[in-house]
Amino acid sequence: MDKFKTRIRYYLIGMSIGLIFVYFMFGNRSCSWLPGNRVKNMIGEKEIIVGDSVLAIMNCMSLSNDDVYAVLKSSGNVEFSKSITNERPKIYHIEGEKEGKIYIVKFALYERIPMVDEGYAEVLSVDYEKRPSECVTSVSNENKSVLPLPNDDVMAILESNEFRILERATCEMEVYGISEEDVLAFHKSAKIDIQDSQPRLSPNPIYVLNGTIDNNTYAIEYIVGELKTRISRITGEKPSNCMDL
Repeated sequence: MDKFKTRIRYYLIGMSIGLIFVYFMFGNRSCSWLPGNRVKNMIGEKEIIVGDSVLAIMNCMSLSNDDVYAVLKSSGNVEFSKSITNERPKIYHIEGEKEGKIYIVKFALYERIPMVDEGYAEVLSVDYEKRPSECVTSVSNENKSVLPLPNDDVMAILESNEFRILERATCEMEVYGISEEDVLAFHKSAKIDIQDSQPRLSPNPIYVLNGTIDNNTYAIEYIVGELKTRISRITGEKPSNCMDL
């Protein structure tokens, strides 16, 4: 019995040393089971909405949607002592750093209701540790909108697979006189149209990006599949009359 206890003790000590080594070698990236990372993952997996008054404060503070999403990545720190986790929705206080200043994003997490919806998260407030007194707004927070994903993240999603141009998009390329090279490079400089995109659509998310080719404005629709990112539709300043093929 004593030998068994000794073996268990050595095993636990070895495992603890191994976990500490992994943490310092790889940081939070390899520790998704840590409480803070689990919270950030739960929020990041939801559709995130934000109200007009919060957007106005963000603009005043020179904080963008990229900064909000940044705290959900490895750099953000969940302060459980300042969060409210015994109520519904749960409120999480997450801190990030920008240009040497600590900023705080508070999220409300509305969890999934089976057979009803997938849940969502809302940005309740954005603040610095020492908030500039001029950052106030009279704008209502009643109007909500989806917080766009950072463009770099959208680009990474689109580029995760090989591109394939579908027949309708090929027809529209001919109508508008744009090349395959232009279409394949379009997403690198375009911006996501959050209203027409469906990033949570399962099993194939849809992204619509707006941008220009040769000073002409276009919207291109991308359907992300398991193996291919399909360019399905190109909309220009005039109708193409191309039908779904």
